[in-house]
Amino acid sequence: MALEGANELASELAAIKKGAAKPVYLLFGSEPYLVRTAASALIDALSVVATAEVVPVDAAGKSARETLAPLAMLSLFAPARIAVIRGFSHLLSGEEADVLLKELEQIAPPNAAVFLSTQQEGAGDSRVDKRVRGFKGISKIGAVLEFGTQTPQALAEWLRAQAAQEGKKLGAEAAQLLLDRVGLDMEQLRSELDKAILYKLGRDTIDAKDIADLVGRTREEAVWEISEAVMRRDARRALILIEDQLAAGVFPLVLLTLLVRQSRHLLQARLLWEEAGRPPFRDLRGFQARFGRTLQIGRFGKGPDDVTTIHPFACFKRFEAAQTRDSESLRRMVARLRQGDRDAKSGGGAGAKEILEEIVLDLCALAKEAA
Repeated sequence: MALEGANELASELAAIKKGAAKPVYLLFGSEPYLVRTAASALIDALSVVATAEVVPVDAAGKSARETLAPLAMLSLFAPARIAVIRGFSHLLSGEEADVLLKELEQIAPPNAAVFLSTQQEGAGDSRVDKRVRGFKGISKIGAVLEFGTQTPQALAEWLRAQAAQEGKKLGAEAAQLLLDRVGLDMEQLRSELDKAILYKLGRDTIDAKDIADLVGRTREEAVWEISEAVMRRDARRALILIEDQLAAGVFPLVLLTLLVRQSRHLLQARLLWEEAGRPPFRDLRGFQARFGRTLQIGRFGKGPDDVTTIHPFACFKRFEAAQTRDSESLRRMVARLRQGDRDAKSGGGAGAKEILEEIVLDLCALAKEAA
């Protein structure tokens, strides 16, 4: 299973190799790692055709002509120039879009403009609107490559392929555990894989035990395990997990805040799932096809406490777990956690650690009543 966007990138790289480079490339999407690595591959390929000077351009506050001006200048170091442009969203609409497209049509390869937007990097980066005139114009003049969040299945295969390139065999269980521990962030996945490759230097197999030893549980995973223990009415296990997190340096209020957020997500997911008629789904693709794509984003106010605005895979996991809960017990859980959160932050009575432990015992009791 190829990564989404990989075939399109391969096609553009092959075209450059054959001497059919385009004057402009627009790379964007919700997976920053793929956007950056694709940009590097394109720039390397263009530089092979003709040695090129790479010029970074921050287009924020600049006009289209100012942004593309470096491409019109003679280089003292190379016969071609590649402008890597960020902060350009304002140039894709209005009168500036017309000027931009006209200027882009004057670029003669191997000179090239590479527009780069890694949309998760923050407010200072461009966000690409596919509906505007500039985007549509660039699609006709050059190439547009989008790299979205990848599926867990595709990432598992990617991890195993990356390990194979380094002469290592990454087992299927090891790849899945790495995804469970790290999530779908490709930058972090690659970093943790590199650690495992170095750890197994001289040996050709990376197994699940190696990943378990090397990659610690994330705070979110730990909170999820605490929540699962509570739902199983296993107070002892929940308290042990809390002690492990506190010993690792996580503050009680941080754990409490995450527990409140997770319980809110579960309740929101349950309510939305019931509202939609409880559509069946078994995996991420089924969830997206049957239900996920119809979700109204920002239904609960947006931000990290809104289940409709979190990472697509995390959203799926909340809905998956919510199928086994009932809304009334989730309401009680949210109410008890919010009360404890207020008590801990007000500074009255017991300390945050004691309040957290008390909440866990109360939630286990509530779970027993619900059962």
